[in-house]
Amino acid sequence: MVRNFLYSTALVSACLIVNITNAMANEPPSALKPLELKINGTTSFNTYFFSNEKRLVRGDKDGTPCKLQRYGLYHLSSIQDSRLRFTVSGKLDSGMDYGLVFVFDPVTNKVANAREDYIFFEGSWGKIVLGDTYGVQSTMTFGGYDQWGGTGFIDGGDFDLVVNYTTGVFHSVNLIGDSNRDTKLTYYSPRWNGLQFGISYVPRTEHRGDQAINSITSTVGPKEPFDTDNISNGINFIHKFANGFEMALSASSIFAGRTHAEASGKLDRKRTFSYAFGGTFTYQDIGFSLEYGNNNRSRTIKNHHTNAGQFIDFGLSYTWGATKFSAGYYHSWRKALSKYCHTKRAKMNAFAAAVDQKLAPGLGVYIEYAYFDMKNPAAKFEAKFRNDNSCDFVGAVPSNKANAVVIGSRLVF
Repeated sequence: MVRNFLYSTALVSACLIVNITNAMANEPPSALKPLELKINGTTSFNTYFFSNEKRLVRGDKDGTPCKLQRYGLYHLSSIQDSRLRFTVSGKLDSGMDYGLVFVFDPVTNKVANAREDYIFFEGSWGKIVLGDTYGVQSTMTFGGYDQWGGTGFIDGGDFDLVVNYTTGVFHSVNLIGDSNRDTKLTYYSPRWNGLQFGISYVPRTEHRGDQAINSITSTVGPKEPFDTDNISNGINFIHKFANGFEMALSASSIFAGRTHAEASGKLDRKRTFSYAFGGTFTYQDIGFSLEYGNNNRSRTIKNHHTNAGQFIDFGLSYTWGATKFSAGYYHSWRKALSKYCHTKRAKMNAFAAAVDQKLAPGLGVYIEYAYFDMKNPAAKFEAKFRNDNSCDFVGAVPSNKANAVVIGSRLVF
């Protein structure tokens, strides 16, 4: 009897398993797809030939190596802009995309190679990005840099290796307060009739990863003023006309709840507030872009009649088959702090021209020339407020003119 009962139980169990299996087979397939891994990257090899009229002003007479880090006339070869991106992504039944992104900086002279680390969620309601990556101040704006070829002129930052930028001269297309890849929360709205807005919130600039919080002292070198409750806003509009003409416009701003001095006991700083307007216009193979940025008095010393500077940039490009010709211009100006609380005008004019040639899918070469003319009569005096007695700040660079030619190759996959 027991044996018959066991046989009956086994038979019923087998029937149940078959029925469940059949029921599962008859269910509609789920839209949930397995996670996907995508890998892409880029790297460039550049050879520079450059000259600087002015080197660093020697501060100490003890032969400190910190004072001898720049060249006047020389050549240099360098691997730059190396990136390796890993993207793991999936999709829910509801249609929402989600994923995780790691970006590595495989540069042989660095110890920490992780560059970006963030997660994202995207649906019909917009996109949320959480982690260490760029915010709306970088991803939603347009400017002259959209047309610049070669290394990217000032936007690429590659010329930092060979140009002695005059102390106190503003030389960036990024607004002061730009949180770069600091830990942030970002929201992008859906695009409605070409219009989109976004906002990024950074609790504390300079903070990345699981770094211990430091609310007193700057954690970068050389030490700089930093923000708490840093907020970036961006809005842009993109429209393509029936005749093929395309227009893209943007406006962005950055402000902080509070701006802190670079270290305890240092002079108080004005709160961060900066903004920019830009546009890109393309028709067939011709492109033109421009931008205006104003840093107001962001992070300047309180009770001094200085400002953080303004800038304009332009870019023009023409693509002929596999060849791209481009030219760029950049100009910045600001009130610099001089002796006896007087101010001097610090300014910079720079232009560049480049030719890019595509050789194969993902492979290209380029040649670029750039000229920099920088003036700041108050450079030596302003350097006194920046020196944090470390090798990160190497001393004052007086008014300088620089020329640079770069021959490079780039691989993108």
